[in-house]
Amino acid sequence: MIQLSIKLRTSVSVAGAGIAAFVGPVVPYGALCTAMVIADLISARMLAHRVKRRHPGSTTNEATKLSSRRLGDAIVSLIKIYVLLLLSHGIDCVIVGDSAQVSILKFASALVCFWQLWSILENEASSNDALWARIAQRILVDKTERHLGIDLSEVKKQNQPPSD
Repeated sequence: MIQLSIKLRTSVSVAGAGIAAFVGPVVPYGALCTAMVIADLISARMLAHRVKRRHPGSTTNEATKLSSRRLGDAIVSLIKIYVLLLLSHGIDCVIVGDSAQVSILKFASALVCFWQLWSILENEASSNDALWARIAQRILVDKTERHLGIDLSEVKKQNQPPSD
């Protein structure tokens, strides 16, 4: 019985070490992507508060609260990102190998960070009258309506200069 316990403990230790050796190199990239997702969540909340201040009759208090659905969406996104990073590392280890100049893991994490940065810029430019935001709004999506469920088409029409 003691022999079986020692063999089981050894097998679990070896399996745990193998998993840790595979996951270990992915951790810094996962932490960076997690930080970017959290920054995106914060910028989305800041957008919700900005819209609530600028258009008090157009939004409800629910838009400025972090709901379990929104938090669940963020957690699902993080899980997808972690799976992407682990698969990318697996491709690096098995297919590409160490001798390659390109790292699929670094490329995948850079894409995720760029995607989150773009989303943060959209959040910050939405419902913002700063000069940089007005310039950025020409190429970025205005998330005010989409994420908060607010129809601002009438407000936008009122703010446009009359056409001759």
